[in-house]
Amino acid sequence: MQLQIEMWQLITGLISVVAAYALVVWAFGTILVKQFKTQLDQRFEAIQTDNTARARDEAKMAEQLREFEKEFLIFQRDMPIQYVRREDYIRGQTVIESKLDAVYSKLELVQIQGAKRD
Repeated sequence: MQLQIEMWQLITGLISVVAAYALVVWAFGTILVKQFKTQLDQRFEAIQTDNTARARDEAKMAEQLREFEKEFLIFQRDMPIQYVRREDYIRGQTVIESKLDAVYSKLELVQIQGAKRD
């Protein structure tokens, strides 16, 4: 028993096999490209969400920084009114002590003169 295939049947069969193989490769390629595209879309969406959250956080931090700067400027403005420098305090204490010493020496003189009269 001998199998005889004509040339056109052989060519048609080979073309059919090649076309079927190409169709399978194309189908798998299409599926892979769709999966890759889906993964890329998910990554870009995650990156976009992260960037949006970061921008929101940065805006919040910038607002907090501006508020801190305002409070610090108010603090700097009010500090000379509320606090006395050390040198100024020492100078004021020196003046008060010298006046007390002068009063004490006058009081001592009054006591000495009062003791002499007795």
